[in-house]
Amino acid sequence: MMRTTFRLLPIAAVCSLMAACGGGSNTPSQTTSAAAATPAAPTLLVSRDTFDPTFTMGLGSILPINNTPEATSGSTIVSVPSTAVGFPNMFTLSGGSSALDPNFGVTADMAIDQWAPGATAPTLFMDVTQAAQQQGLEDITSSFSSKSEDALNLSQDGTAITFNEYNAPIDQLDRSNSNTPGVIDPSNTDVAQPTYRAVVQLNLASKTLQVTNTNGFSGNNGRASVLVNGQYYIIGNAGNSGSTPSPTYGIVDTLTMDTGVQTIAAGSSCAFSQVIGAFNTASGSSYAPAASGACSLGTITDANASLTYSKKTTGVGGNQFGFSLAQVSGQTADKTGKDDNFRGLYLGPDGTLYVSKGSGGNGVNTVFQVGTTGALASGQLPQTSAITPLFLPNGPTGVAATNLSTSANWQLSYGTAFPFGMWIPKSNPNIMFVADEGDLTSTGTSMTTGAAGGSGGLWVYQNSNGKWTPIAHLTQGLNMGTPYTVTDTKGVYGKAGASMTTQPDGLRNIAGQVNADGSFTLYAITSTVGDTLANVDEGVDPNQLVKITVNVNGSTVTPTGSGFSVMETAPYGQVLRGVALVPTTTSSN
Repeated sequence: MMRTTFRLLPIAAVCSLMAACGGGSNTPSQTTSAAAATPAAPTLLVSRDTFDPTFTMGLGSILPINNTPEATSGSTIVSVPSTAVGFPNMFTLSGGSSALDPNFGVTADMAIDQWAPGATAPTLFMDVTQAAQQQGLEDITSSFSSKSEDALNLSQDGTAITFNEYNAPIDQLDRSNSNTPGVIDPSNTDVAQPTYRAVVQLNLASKTLQVTNTNGFSGNNGRASVLVNGQYYIIGNAGNSGSTPSPTYGIVDTLTMDTGVQTIAAGSSCAFSQVIGAFNTASGSSYAPAASGACSLGTITDANASLTYSKKTTGVGGNQFGFSLAQVSGQTADKTGKDDNFRGLYLGPDGTLYVSKGSGGNGVNTVFQVGTTGALASGQLPQTSAITPLFLPNGPTGVAATNLSTSANWQLSYGTAFPFGMWIPKSNPNIMFVADEGDLTSTGTSMTTGAAGGSGGLWVYQNSNGKWTPIAHLTQGLNMGTPYTVTDTKGVYGKAGASMTTQPDGLRNIAGQVNADGSFTLYAITSTVGDTLANVDEGVDPNQLVKITVNVNGSTVTPTGSGFSVMETAPYGQVLRGVALVPTTTSSN
């Protein structure tokens, strides 16, 4: 078990943290009035990551990246641009390359704030990293600046929330692309220490934590999890294989058993999760699940297992669990394991599990149903469950391979292009709200982007006779394409007056509630684009918590007021990630 002493932040950093829990000099003018920012019951929880202001890197530091060639053990920082204040992902690497470390991330403190009913500002609910230390558990940290992590999900019984972190101390480099201890890819370009992806369960009444380590998502990140009947269902992505050397088909087959939808018993002493989804192959391979009681992955029998796999070649291998691009008319098998690179997770009010895919160049970016309708209402998902698209892209981009950007005049009929969070109101199960992250495309510091007219924002879908159709695309009040600036007024990160300018591009995680008048209020975390760090790592951008209330009458969706309003903007050096609505009686103690 890995242990460290929790690092206390300096007074200036504490002030910065407090700004995230009630405003302050670091909060931009976009923050709304108290009346607009007050959510109704239940309590809203928001996850927040903080870059350690005492963490520094400089000339001669080693980054754990196999850069050029990939067989080397690391790259040395040889120059530090002046704009890299507090965020060291702008270093020029040695080995004749000026490329950034593509695996860059620093493990960071993860905390959860709460907006109690009637509150005008958030308060700290729990510093999870510190609480794990105090409760004698493993080191639990997030990865700064991974954009797709820290989703919060309420358990089916309403007693706990779950989220995915790393079993690592703070200030460790590149753990989010590291191998996991039980699933090693020798070609992984990230040579950081193999690290468990941890599922964390937070009991809302007692504020006790339970940590379940997993070997899932080796080479990439676990993104979200939900607890149902003592079992976790987890989504994410696996694999970070290099090309010099390339992995074998056998290694890639192992990674495809380690990605997509995974399941593991809460508190399991065995760190191997099991993949959910019917096996699809384009190469004549076969799959056998792990034997009952065995602590291992299953087995893929592949005649090509010992051959070299070129990750730059499409249509080779094609082994997937749950969904394969080959199931779409006119399409052929895709890269092994990458069609199930899921980003969002949602357990519907009727016990149906949904996942979304909105990133990467493989498969289809859409919302999927996992298993049968209501499968988790009183049982578990069979390992061979189908993973079925609810709708296929209707726009000019089609499949994910050509869905790399969206135009400035994205049309309603196209539907979502980069889906993330989902929510279905219990009062109207034929309506689904889908967050769209946007294409995250800009042209560096000029802030030129199609964000204002792209696919980002909140989509509303309606189910009629089994067919889901987009009926609204809500962006009013998000200020997409409009820059805002956050300033490190006190110099917490080394330079008073340092600032970052960015702009909203869409939404990531969302949570919703049904109001007494039948309207719906949704809370969402924004994505950003075009930061002033030369657009190197938009995951560091101080993003926003927003809300919107809408009425749905038939196929007509009407936002109230001015649409979205900004409840909170993260201070410099902090980011917002997940949202969940929980029963107030268990969260306010």
